[in-house]
Amino acid sequence: MAPSSRGEVGAARAAKAHVRQMVGGDSRVNGIGLTKWRQSWAVRVNVADDADRPELPETVDGVPVLVRGIGVVTPHGG
Repeated sequence: MAPSSRGEVGAARAAKAHVRQMVGGDSRVNGIGLTKWRQSWAVRVNVADDADRPELPETVDGVPVLVRGIGVVTPHGG
C-alpha cells in the first residue's frame, strides 16, 4: 500500500469511528464499514430500509458517507 493510500484509509477509519458514535444504537443500522468509492475511501452505513435511514452528513472529517439499504440482516445457523 502506498503511503498516500495508508493516509487515506487511516482518515477513513477515523471517520468510521465518528459515524459509529453518531448512529449509536440505532436499530435501523445493520453495519458500518469502509468501501472504495470514486477512487477513494468512504464510510458505508448499511440500513435495513433505504426509505427509513438515519440522518447523516454527506461527509465526516472529509470522508464521504454512503448510506445503503440492504434489507434485514439475519444470522445463519452454523
